[in-house]
Amino acid sequence: MVGGRTNHWGRISLRFGPRDFRRKTLDGLGDDWPIAYEDVAPYYDKIDRLIGIFGSAENLPNEPNGVFQPPPLPRCHELLGQAGSRPSARHLHSRTTLDSHAAPETAGRRANYCGQCNRGCKVNANFTSTNVLIAPALATGKLTLLTNAMAREVLVDASGRATGVAYIDKATGSDRRVRAKVVVLAASALETARLLLNSKSSRFPNGLANLERHGREVHHRYDRHGRGRIHPQDDGPRAPQP
Repeated sequence: MVGGRTNHWGRISLRFGPRDFRRKTLDGLGDDWPIAYEDVAPYYDKIDRLIGIFGSAENLPNEPNGVFQPPPLPRCHELLGQAGSRPSARHLHSRTTLDSHAAPETAGRRANYCGQCNRGCKVNANFTSTNVLIAPALATGKLTLLTNAMAREVLVDASGRATGVAYIDKATGSDRRVRAKVVVLAASALETARLLLNSKSSRFPNGLANLERHGREVHHRYDRHGRGRIHPQDDGPRAPQP
């Protein structure tokens, strides 16, 4: 449906930390990113202001602080968890895309915190792309929203650059195409990987972005984010594990 996972996700919103971008240097595993946390930090800040995130500055080395709205008071079970985690050098905290204080940047949403917002939010306090991103974009008159469109592959030219998307109109079963100067795949881990692998051409015979490791780069690199609220202190390199 329009809005996808943002209509019912848990809204835990953690940043990648500085060490996440250079794990091969620290652990000897995987690869370092070609960019650093400092490169994306300004965009994290912009997103925080746009979607509204509450949290507290814990100053953890690999859990960067963000642009937070004040968090609501902890509930009973959260106080108990917090008290139990402190002796073990763990931090219990939440960073959640919920408009807790109706900041100016999130105008039109009511400040609220009542829990279970992954079941929907009548007062529109939580973040969904439907209300926070798509509705204002439609109001500009510059957005065309295509529904019942199942993306099939990214179209590329002879040089391998994306030129559009082929999709199936689910209402009629017809195969359609749209042209674009820029194509963004934001379909989560598995669906984005599916589209990349489906997008074959003379430049990418094994699928888009699949040039290295004998055409298995996408197979090796796809990942879905985990989430959690209790974090051990990250004090640096860890011994490589098999």
